[in-house]
Amino acid sequence: MSLKLRETHKIEFDAIDFTGKMTLNGLSRYMQMIAGNHAELLGFNYYKNSDEPEYYWILSRVKYEITHYPKWEDTIHIETYPGGCDKLYAVRLFDIYNEVEEKIGQIIGDYVLMDFKTNRPVRIKGNTDALAFLDFPYEGETLKKLKLPKQCLKVEKRKAYYSEMDLNNHMNNAHYIRWAMDMLPMSVFESYEISSLEINYNASIEYGMEVNVALAQDEQGNYIVYGNSLDDTKNYFVAQINLYAKNQ
Repeated sequence: MSLKLRETHKIEFDAIDFTGKMTLNGLSRYMQMIAGNHAELLGFNYYKNSDEPEYYWILSRVKYEITHYPKWEDTIHIETYPGGCDKLYAVRLFDIYNEVEEKIGQIIGDYVLMDFKTNRPVRIKGNTDALAFLDFPYEGETLKKLKLPKQCLKVEKRKAYYSEMDLNNHMNNAHYIRWAMDMLPMSVFESYEISSLEINYNASIEYGMEVNVALAQDEQGNYIVYGNSLDDTKNYFVAQINLYAKNQ
């Protein structure tokens, strides 16, 4: 059995923004589809709300890097494969190609397998059966723990709604990305493209929760977006967004 799966997707209308180009939020949905399909083929596609759940996956950290954004009705090819294990993380890699087979991006995803009964992480290393596919050391880029900035530019309160929930009854990871990008002014997207977006999912946002979403910038000028509880005692996510000018 091949450890790689390749899918072809046509960029649909709901995966673009006002520029007519694919959004990272749209790309994240294609990522979720191929990751689920591949895990199903390899025998470890676990969901928390299945009939007899034993395990379930959570995405803990992810990094998107894009050098060229396809447009509406363009075709992209996504290839995914296990990257190995890094401590408790099962690393999944994604390579993204345009319709003439030029590589235009990549995604690194750090997943954690959780035990349904204990809600504690399950070690990949030394595991058997289907999880043996993942039991080799990861040797690529390690995703870092993103730090909260000391000051922010603005804060907005957001509420998690029904349409944002996933199969684990938590806000789907694609919507965290949408929340992060929504904090940037429209003028940013008129003049810049996102070269990379890295996000740490530190705690689950559940239905009806209200979250303070804050925008900041680091010393290099990169945007930092994070979501905290209303009393600032708990952090739900931190995202770092790097940009490049469209005329470059």
